[in-house]
Amino acid sequence: MTASPADALQNAAIGSHSSGGSNRLYFLDNLRAATIWLVIVLHASITYMAYPPQWWYVLDKHSDLTFTQLVLLIDVPIMPILFFVAGYFAYPSLRKRGTHQFLKEKAIRVGAPWVLGALLLAPPTTYIGYWSLGTSKSLWEFWAVDFWSPFVFQQSVYWFLGMLMLLFALLCWIYEISPRMRALEQGPSSRPWLALAVFSVIVTGSFLWVNLAYPIDAWTHGYLLVFQPVRVPLYLGYFCLGVYAHLRAWFTPGGYCPRVWTWGVVAVLAGLGYLTCRLGSEPGPLVFVATGVAFNIFCLTALMTALALFRTWVNGAGRFWRSQAVNSYGIYYVHPLILYPLAYLLVSVELPLGVKAALAVVSTVLLAWGISAAILKRAPLLSEMF
Repeated sequence: MTASPADALQNAAIGSHSSGGSNRLYFLDNLRAATIWLVIVLHASITYMAYPPQWWYVLDKHSDLTFTQLVLLIDVPIMPILFFVAGYFAYPSLRKRGTHQFLKEKAIRVGAPWVLGALLLAPPTTYIGYWSLGTSKSLWEFWAVDFWSPFVFQQSVYWFLGMLMLLFALLCWIYEISPRMRALEQGPSSRPWLALAVFSVIVTGSFLWVNLAYPIDAWTHGYLLVFQPVRVPLYLGYFCLGVYAHLRAWFTPGGYCPRVWTWGVVAVLAGLGYLTCRLGSEPGPLVFVATGVAFNIFCLTALMTALALFRTWVNGAGRFWRSQAVNSYGIYYVHPLILYPLAYLLVSVELPLGVKAALAVVSTVLLAWGISAAILKRAPLLSEMF
C-alpha cells in the first residue's frame, strides 16, 4: 500500500518504517509503542519505590522494594530500544530525502517539540514536585525564577528529543563528509556475532570509564542538553546499532532474526545478576565492574528478546496497534502532564500500592492516547509536529 501524507509525517518522527507493502516491519512500530508504555510504568513506579531519588516529582508516603526492582530493570533497556528503532530507520530516510530535507523534517518533528517541551512543559512538570511539598510559590513565580537555577533546571522527558536531534545531526554530518558512507548499500547478513561482540566491548568499556566519574543514575543538567553521562555511550551505541541493523537487513529474508529463547534466557540471568549487584552486594572494585557488565549484557539481551518477541507475535497492523503506533509519540510527549498530577491525587487515597500504580498507568495511557489522537494529530501546527 502507498503511505498517506499522515503516515509520511509519522514516519519522520522518532522511527516509524517508511516503506509500504507486505514487507513493512510493523513489529518495530508496535515495539516502540509498547516501550512508551514501559516509560509510563517506570515513571509511575518511581513514586512508590523504596530509596527513590529525592528530586522526583511525586513520592508516596508508602513504598515497596518490589517497585525498586521494577524501576531498576525497566530503566536499563527502554531508552536504548527507542534509540535503536530511531537509528534503524534514520539511514534509509536520510538517503531518500537528502540531508537538507531530512534535517528540515527532523527540526519540525523532533526539534520544535523538544524546544517547546523544555521551555513550556518541563516547568509545570517540575513545579508538581514543589507543589507536593506544600510550596507557597505560584507556578508563575517558580517558572520565572526558580526553574532556571542550575540546581533545578531540567527538561523532563523532553531530554530524549534533544539527544535524538543531536544524533540525527551527527548522522547527517558524517553522511555529508564521507563518500564511503553515502555509497553504503543494504546487504543481508545472518551472522552478526562478531559485530555484536565488538559493539558490546566498546559500549561496556565506555560505560565503565564514564562510570568512574559519574554514578549510573546521575544526571547532568545542562541548559542545552540534559542527559545521564554514564548512558551517553548507550544512546550513541544503540542508535549506531540500529543503523548497522538496517544496513545488514536484519528482520528481512536473508538477514539476521533474533530468537526469543536464545536471547531471553541470557536476559533473565543478566537481569538477576544486575539486581544482585545493585541491591545485594557491598561496594567494591569487583562489584563495580560486575554491575557495569551485567547492566550492558542485560540491555543488549533485553533489546534482542523484545525484537524477537514482537517480530514473532506482535507483527501486525490491527486497528489497536496501528493507533498505538501512530500516537506513541504524542503519548510520550504529554504523559508527564497527566501522570504526576494523578500520582499526587492518589497519595492521599488509601489503596494498595499496586492498585495505585495500575490506576495511574492505565489512566495516563488512556488519557494521553485520547489527547494525542484528538488534539495533537488534528490541531493546526501541532499535527505537523506529531
